[in-house]
Parts: sequence; C-alpha cells; structure tokens
Amino acid sequence: MHGLWTGAVAALRRSPVPKGVLAIGLLARLVLAPYTSWNLDVAVWFHTSLAGFHGLQLYDRPGFSYPPVWGYFLQILGSLIRLAGFGPNFFGVENPAFSSASSATADFTNFVTSPAFNLLFKGVLFGFDLVTALLIYRFVMHVTGDPQRASLGLTAWFLNPFVIYESAVHGALDTLVGFAVLSTIVLVVNGRQFWAGGAWAFGILTKLSPVVLAPLLLIAISVEPGLGSTRHRLGQIGLFAYGAGIATVFILAPVAVLGSIQTMYHNVFARSVEPVTIGGLSLAGIRHLGPLSGLLIWAFDNTTVVIRASFIAQAIAILAWSGWTAVVVRRDPIFGLLSGSVGALTSVELLSPIANPQYVLWWLPALTVLVFVTGRGYWQLALLTIAPLVFSLAILGPAATLGPLSTYTHVISAQAVNDDVINWYTAPRRLWGATLADDFFAPASLVTIATLFSLYSLWIRAALRPAQPPSLVLRGDANAG
Repeated sequence: MHGLWTGAVAALRRSPVPKGVLAIGLLARLVLAPYTSWNLDVAVWFHTSLAGFHGLQLYDRPGFSYPPVWGYFLQILGSLIRLAGFGPNFFGVENPAFSSASSATADFTNFVTSPAFNLLFKGVLFGFDLVTALLIYRFVMHVTGDPQRASLGLTAWFLNPFVIYESAVHGALDTLVGFAVLSTIVLVVNGRQFWAGGAWAFGILTKLSPVVLAPLLLIAISVEPGLGSTRHRLGQIGLFAYGAGIATVFILAPVAVLGSIQTMYHNVFARSVEPVTIGGLSLAGIRHLGPLSGLLIWAFDNTTVVIRASFIAQAIAILAWSGWTAVVVRRDPIFGLLSGSVGALTSVELLSPIANPQYVLWWLPALTVLVFVTGRGYWQLALLTIAPLVFSLAILGPAATLGPLSTYTHVISAQAVNDDVINWYTAPRRLWGATLADDFFAPASLVTIATLFSLYSLWIRAALRPAQPPSLVLRGDANAG
C-alpha cells in the first residue's frame, strides 16, 4: 500500500498530469461538502467519531455495521478533535424539526452533522478519490503510453458527478472499496503479489464485497506469463496470501486486543437476518415499475427463498467470471483481469436483492481504466454515471441532503427541508412507478441493467476475435473509427 501512495504522489508531481482537473475537482468537493449530507448514514459516522471522542471502542455501541477500516478513520478523527480542545457539539446537533420526516420515511434522522465535521470526514474520502484518480492516470499511461488517454481517464473519474456526489454530498465510504479493488488489480498485473494481497484485505475489511474476487485473483496470479515452474507459481500465490494475512492481522489487531471480534462479527452480519427488501440498481429493480410493485411484499414474506436464490445465482456468476478470467487472462492479462473483476462485482450487484447506488463505486474505478485502456465503452461509462446519480437524488428528493445547510444557516429553513422530504416520499406516481420516486428509480435501474449487459456483450465480442488480444482489438477499432 505504501508503494501505491508514494507512486501516486510522484505521478502528481510529474507532467502532464492534469493539475487543473484536480484543482477543479477538489474545489467542487470543498464547496459541496460542508452543508450537505445523507444524514441517515452520516448519523452513524457522527456517533462513531463521537465514541472515539469519548474514548469508547469501535464496537462498544451498536450501529456501526461494517468491518473496522472506515471506523478507525472516524475514531481517529474523534480523538484528534478532543485533543484539539473542541467539545461534543463540534460533531453536530439533534434538530427536532426533522422528527416528522424521520418518522414518515425511516430513511431520515434528526441528527445533523456540523459543517466542520463534514469537511473533516469527507476530506478523508476526497483523499481516496484523489489517489484513485492518480492510480487511474498512472496505470492507463503505463498500458497505453498515451498521456491524453491517461488524462481523460483521470478526468472521467475525478470530475465524475456521481463520484463527487457520493464523496462530497452523501459521504459514502464506498470510494475506499473502489480504490482497494483497483489497487489490487494493478498490483497483481505488475507482479507485486504481497502488496496486492494487502490491498485486497484492506478492501474486504472496509466492506466485504471484494472477497468475491478471490478466485479471479488466484487464477490471474497462477497463469501469469513468465512465472515458469509450478513451484514458482505457487510461491506467488503464497505471497499474495501472506500479504493478505499480514494486512488482516494488522487491521484487526486493535479489535482483537480489545476482545471485540465477536461483537464486530455480530454487528457486520446483523442485517443479514432481517426481512429482505428488494430493489435498487439490481435485477430486482424491476419492482419499481408500478405493475410489478407487488414483488416487494412477496420478497418480504419469502425472505429465506429470496436470499438463497440470490446467493446461488451470485455464486454461479462468480464461477462464470472466474472461468472467463482463466481463459482470457492467458491471452491478455490486463483485459482479462479488469473485465473479469468488473464483471464479477457488477454481477453480484445485479443479483443482490437490493443494490444501493453507491455500490457502483466498488467497480467504477476499474471500469474507468478498462474503458480508457481499450478505447471502448464510453457511452456505457456515461450512462453508469447518470443512472446511479438519478437514483440517489430520487430517494428522498433533491432537498434531503440539505440538513446541515438548513440547520447551520438561514438559506433555507429546517421545516422546509422536512416538509419537502415528506412531500416527495408520499407523492403519488406520475408515470410508470408505484410512487413518484419509483418514476425515477425504474428507469435508473433498467438503464443500469441494460448498460451492464451491453458491456458484457462488448467484452465477449472482443474476446472471440482472433489474432490480437481483446484490448488491442478494441483499441484498434477505436482508432479506426
């Protein structure tokens, strides 16, 4: 991981990294960050940092339902705020004006984070956005030797409106996962298996989703050209496993020393025993269409069947993408591992009972690299930016993120935000959905599904062409066009 960070910083110092793009992206984030938040999620960050402020351990109180990496960042922030001499009100306040919206929607809360705290914790997310952008630039430049293509790849990530929204407005931790996934792929391709294992473990201990890449990564490592004997190949797999093990021990050490492993396990998996809700940017998103809205109640009443079917389908999809990787990576290691990894993660998302829009960040950095390495998939990348952004804004309406603005300024009243959220949530449909929000959810879900299958088709056609590796075939087509 150290090599990735230092390499990314070195890339920033070298021309022709588009520093203007980085400045614009950072400025946009800094403008949006203080007075916006998705307060249901950020309330958890609020309480986690406040626990660090009071010297409590990460899993001492219920609520933080993730592995510990992001929690460590929040607790460190809480401790530093205390050392700086600030009081608990630095983190935020409880605003009773939001009580009715909280009761009506169950997706809203009274807790409002302060502008200062928003800037601090979102600043960590901005750092991961930045290092991901630099990693995209460095890898695309390494593969293609084209500074313009590398600059466009960096721009497509760092100025991506959905990425900016998730980090600067929503405050979602998923950008850490996207960085970890891309780092793992880059390190495997470069033969740095120990560090690749560490990056992979970092991702899993942020959110569990990168665990599905295990068979693809092992296949890519074991068939890497030039490794020679079977013993040497097994040694590379051992290095990967060793790196993952060392990183896991290091990351979990504080939790283990404090005797909180069991509590962590309970918190992380607590939601898996709750009745299932379906929808989002997955195949189950068809339930947002009015005539199919009854699927929501059916799934709720048949939770066990839905979860079992989803798990089996996801396992089959991962095996299929593992087979894809085993075949394609021998011919083109970069295309094979990138497409296989994006395919596996997107398939898991599509086959989940519910897929939140921020899950797109798990695989968006890797897809951005793939698009700009191959020179194809630009319109798919654009649609996969627009659709999740539309879905996000439609959940409780555009005003739902303005809690900090209405609480800490006079630009808009808290009551106006509260009423707007309720009105949006309870508004009847005007088009094809079951509700007004579904009018936006349904097309966003269908566009996401269709676009991902379009990408799969593009990759399959490229892999079936003879003579040249798929990435070279795609680059040749793009240049010819």
